[in-house]
Amino acid sequence: MIPIEGACLPSLPTLWPGAPRPYRWGVHEGIDFYPGHSCVPVEKGTPVRAAASGTVIRADHLYKPLTSQELEALLARVAAQGYSDPQALDRFRGRQVWIDHGGGIVTRYCHLDAIPPGLRVGQQVEAGQVIGYIGNTGTPEEVTAPNTEFHLHFEIRVGEGYLGQGLPPEEAISLYMRAFSP
Repeated sequence: MIPIEGACLPSLPTLWPGAPRPYRWGVHEGIDFYPGHSCVPVEKGTPVRAAASGTVIRADHLYKPLTSQELEALLARVAAQGYSDPQALDRFRGRQVWIDHGGGIVTRYCHLDAIPPGLRVGQQVEAGQVIGYIGNTGTPEEVTAPNTEFHLHFEIRVGEGYLGQGLPPEEAISLYMRAFSP
């Protein structure tokens, strides 16, 4: 199920896996659900639901917001390297919840404003259960324009990579459409 009740998959190619992310010298590894591109209102605090049943393996209750100094250092580091290293990429994802669905499949829900207080690592969740709320954590705008960029970044991880990695955009989109078809 799509992690925002009533939402549709976005049609903009920049919101799909493989789209360039020049500000951090990388590519997008998931789908972004933004206002105006997701068939339903998407705003700060919109509930985010588990796409499928599984076990919570990460729940960032203690997320610390980016500071302007940290953001500047992250952006300088990735620019000097010419890529986003795993630590920088993780920080750019902000507050996150990860759910392990077995068989090497993990879903990641990123940029969350909050997580329900009772959601804990090791907990079993059901498809459709609220596991977070839309925010803008980890985005540069968390620092530079705090009341903007509210959206959900959603990833389907397959082993060490992301669904659609290395595929042309139309093939990646086809995989996600099949993943969300009833």
